[in-house]
Amino acid sequence: MAADPAKKSTVQRREAILAAALAAFNEHGVAGASIEEIRGRSGASVGSIYHHFGGKDELAGALYLEGLADYQDGFVSVLDASSSTCSGVEGAVRHHINWIYEHRDLARFLLLGRDASLVVATERPLRELNRRFFGAVRDWMRTGVQAGELRDLPPEVATALWIGPSQELSRYWLAGRTQIDLPGSAAVLATAAWLSLKEES
Repeated sequence: MAADPAKKSTVQRREAILAAALAAFNEHGVAGASIEEIRGRSGASVGSIYHHFGGKDELAGALYLEGLADYQDGFVSVLDASSSTCSGVEGAVRHHINWIYEHRDLARFLLLGRDASLVVATERPLRELNRRFFGAVRDWMRTGVQAGELRDLPPEVATALWIGPSQELSRYWLAGRTQIDLPGSAAVLATAAWLSLKEES
């Protein structure tokens, strides 16, 4: 069945608004960006922006939550598809690095651009999004612990060992503080994560 042209146009308009907002927010911050600038970048009317998102803070919140959900869904999918505990741990690190590399502007907004108004706009849905994500990750890790393959660590410590180094390097890269080949670093970071999490035999 052919796609509804009106629905397709609505989706495309919404995506254009999000892309324009991302550029404006990364350039000026959420507080410094204006609806008029987003309108000019996207080609959408002010009325269309408010119709889709309700306002600038809601637009920033949607951009943040949808970007984070895409990252989290990919992370959990890697774990679910892994053939072993080792491949899951290492694959998740590769996902982290590659997602940031492939979504550089969005990753910069997620990791470097969260100001006070965005915290307010995302607080409740973000809590629910993270509850589902970290619950799925803990369930997956629990299986590895019970199988004697993963160390039984507090979740915060496990997360710091697993993703912390990749997160720190990614922040440096996004901020322009290093010119390192980010995807090229994935293999060594993935191996280091596994070595730090695996149970000693």
